[in-house]
Amino acid sequence: MGNDTQVQSEVIEMIHQGVQVEACKECCDRAGVTDKLIKLGINVRYMGEPFTTYIKSDEKILTILTINI
Repeated sequence: MGNDTQVQSEVIEMIHQGVQVEACKECCDRAGVTDKLIKLGINVRYMGEPFTTYIKSDEKILTILTINI
């Protein structure tokens, strides 16, 4: 997502529609996209505990995973 402008546009639209978008800081740091995602308005933070809480509370979760080969 950090370098895919189409995905960025779609995520920005989701944010404008009121969707809460968060990203794992560890994952972003490894991919070198932390600053870019923060500039897009995405809440970048360590997600281990929050993600577990979301799962336990039956929150609706959409995950975007990118793989660099």
